[in-house]
Parts: sequence; C-alpha cells; structure tokens
Amino acid sequence: MNSRLTAYKFPLSLFILVVGMLLLVMHIQAQPMTGGKETAVASSSELLCRFGVNALENPTLTNLPSLRAGWYMNFTAQNNPPRPSGMEYMQTIRIKPNLSSPGYTYKPTGITLTNIITQNLGAKWLISNEPDSPYQDNLTPDIYARAYNELYHLIKSQDATAQIIVGSIVQATPVRLLYLDRVLSSYYDQFNTPLPTDGWSIHNYILNEVSCDYDNTNCWGAVIPPGINWGFGEVWGLKDTDRIDIFVDRITRFRQWMADRGYTGQPVYLTEYGVLMPEDFFDEDGNNFPPSRVNTFMASTFDYMLTATDPQLGNPNDGFKLVQQWSWFSTTDETYNGTLFDKSNFLPTEMGDFYANYTSGITTEVDFYPSLITTAPPIPYSQGQLVTVTLRTVIANSGNLTKEITATVQFYDGAPQAGGNQIGTDQGVKLAGCGDHDVVDILWTNIDPGVHNVYVQVTPPDSITETNTTNNQMYGQILVGTNQIFLPIISRSLSLN
Repeated sequence: MNSRLTAYKFPLSLFILVVGMLLLVMHIQAQPMTGGKETAVASSSELLCRFGVNALENPTLTNLPSLRAGWYMNFTAQNNPPRPSGMEYMQTIRIKPNLSSPGYTYKPTGITLTNIITQNLGAKWLISNEPDSPYQDNLTPDIYARAYNELYHLIKSQDATAQIIVGSIVQATPVRLLYLDRVLSSYYDQFNTPLPTDGWSIHNYILNEVSCDYDNTNCWGAVIPPGINWGFGEVWGLKDTDRIDIFVDRITRFRQWMADRGYTGQPVYLTEYGVLMPEDFFDEDGNNFPPSRVNTFMASTFDYMLTATDPQLGNPNDGFKLVQQWSWFSTTDETYNGTLFDKSNFLPTEMGDFYANYTSGITTEVDFYPSLITTAPPIPYSQGQLVTVTLRTVIANSGNLTKEITATVQFYDGAPQAGGNQIGTDQGVKLAGCGDHDVVDILWTNIDPGVHNVYVQVTPPDSITETNTTNNQMYGQILVGTNQIFLPIISRSLSLN
C-alpha cells in the first residue's frame, strides 16, 4: 500500500486412472524419537521470520533489526535490496490496467526484471498489490488472470525455485472472495488449467465495502472490486476497524476458501495490515485511536497468529499454522496510524517500542521434521525381479528463525533404532523457519517384492537444540506388488442441445 489515504477515501482429472495392486499401502505417521532434547533455544536477538514490516523509507531499514523483524516489503522489485542483518525481502510486481492489448502493463519489465529474477534466485514474488482495489492495481478478474499467467511463467522460466504468490486482496470478505473465484474461473477458461501458485497473500484491514455509485456518503474504505456489480459488501463503522474477532474470522474464512478450491495447506502471507485510522479520528462511540489502542490490537493479532493452527486447514510444513508470515503497516507512513518510526529522525515511536518489546520476549525455535514420504513410481511393481524406486520426502522447518540451518536426512529400510538398514548415504537440507521446506530424493535399488517399512530421519547439527524432537522421524509402509488389476473407465457425454 504505498499511498493509502487516497486508497481509502475518508470522511470518515476429469482424469481417473485406477491401477490396483493386490495391496498398496502408503501409511505415513510420525514416530517418536527415543530420548532427545525437548527445550527450545534460549531467547536472543536473532531475526524472527514470522514478523515483518512494510518499510517505506530506506533510512529506516538500519533500525529494523531492533524489531527482530525477519522480513520486509516495500511494494517494489529490486535487484539488490538492502537486507539488514540478513532480513528477507519480498519482491512485488505492480500491474496496472491498460486500454491496449493485452489490457495491462507491469513494472519492472524487460531486462530490468530479468536481472532481478536471476540475481535473486529463490525469492518470493508477490504478483500485484491489491488487484481488487480501485485505488491500487485496479484489475478486473480477467485481466488479473491474464497478467498473472504471463508473470508466473516468465519468472519460473528463469528461476524454477522462485515462489510465486497470488497478489493480496484488501480483506477476505465475501465480495472479495467472489473476485478471487472469478480470477480462478477466468484463468481456467483462458488457459485450460487451474491457476498455479506457491502461496496466497491477503491483507486484513477491516474496512467498509460500499460502492460510491450506491451510496456516495458512506463509501469510505475498500469500496467494491472492479468487475463486480455489487452496491455494497460488508459494512462497518470506524469502531470496528480494530476488532480482533473480525480479524480472526477473516483468516479462517480465507483458509476455508483455499481448501474448498483445492489449495489446502499452501502458505498464507499476510503482507499488510494494521490500524489505519489516524489518532485524531473519533469512532461512533466517541473514542479516538491513540497508540495504546493500536498496541492492544497489535498484541492481539500477534498472539493469535503465533498460536493459530488447524490440522485440516493449516500448512503441514509449518506445524499446521494458519499464517506463515505477516507484515505490519507501516514503518513511517504518517498519513495513517501504526507508524513504528518517526519519519523526521527514524527513532522508534511508542508503537515501534511496543513491537520491539513484544518480539524481544519471543523464544527462538527450530523444528525440523519430515512431512511427506512418496515413491516414484508411485506404485512399484515387480514380476518377480528386484526393482528400483526413488524414495522422496519433504523436509520442513516450522521454527521461527530467518537464518537457514543445515540438517542431515537419512532413509532406512526398517526402524533405525531397531537395526534398520540405511538406504543410500546421508543427504543434506538447508532450511529457514516459517514452513520452509524442500524435497529430498534417494535412489533405492535391488528391492525385493513385498512390504517394506521405510523410515525417514532428519537430524539438525548438535549445536542446535530443537523445540520438538518427537517428530524427527516418519515412516511409510510401501508394497512392491506382483499383481495388477486394471479397472475400466466409464464416462458419459452430456449434450447441451
């Protein structure tokens, strides 16, 4: 959100293949380690990957480590963004509608964009900022789907490790989830495939949604997304703009929306939120918005997001947490409330001190674990001979540190603590926290037909004390079968005549 007072106008498949084995089991479950350390690493000044800020003034960047904020964004893409104390930077491509084909333009572009991609391998890329806002990128669902497709494939073609994130909607309300539904439908209609993404991003302001064409006297806030002909969506007063219950409801609503549309468990990034109402604004109950009120809301949101998990909706690579990373608005934009630093001297405000005091009490955490075991081919088959398969595991770290830590991954045929045989050699994986994860493969040769209990063990270095050691091991029961059953596919064509 680089200029928001104009932004928020105030007065106030079908494909089914069934190849049956007589028996095929990929039963995966966590196995407790014997012994191990149970305590967390002591508190320190290390940067926390969950906590971020919208940093709009470069001189402020040198002060950000005092917040222990582990990442930031400033609504642009940069070739060499400052990374004080190793902070992560989220790249953002801005998109604007255009009357000429293909209906949009974006920045950066050309060789500038190519250089940024190749010089920042593995970066997170946010594709647009508030495409659903008439005051920001202002894109209809069809245009956003088209632009997203171009940028997704452009970036991935130059960096397969890049993480592409769908651009943030202003707030997860019904009218804006309808906007995203239309994006998904349009993407499929245009490209004959579901929209691909590595994660989702939202903002979580609590703002009015009233079209000015419908009610010109009460259309402050987020209004109605482009391409949607609603008079109003959710209607709130100023007194509602810092309600934690609404904030929480929108996180769970968005996670449910993701699950219902086939994106269960993907990362969610809250790339902008805060209290926008200036201190001298008064709500309907006659209360204004002093730092104490902002700090209460900040603490409530931090408390919630640090602990909110759901085994059905959350991210399995991050301890099933609902939100992986969040960014407070803002460091220095004094048009709105919640500024963490004084723009004149870049010293912390009362709210900046509160943020720093909150994070200073957080214990650092490291938690490596396997979250998945699979094989390739997925259905090993033998006609009596020894076979070869690729064992594949996903290793995740649901800790809270920005810095990467290297761990050792081992595969076993049988439980290692009961004399199981190691498959292949030790593998390494290097991960930060907040759901960072990677795929580790190993080739397993000369396998007898029958059932095998395959174990994966991940072990951080001795210098690291893990928060949780009961989840370092996982096993999968894999059958190399000797019989196949092929079932026919029955389909029906529907006539529209």
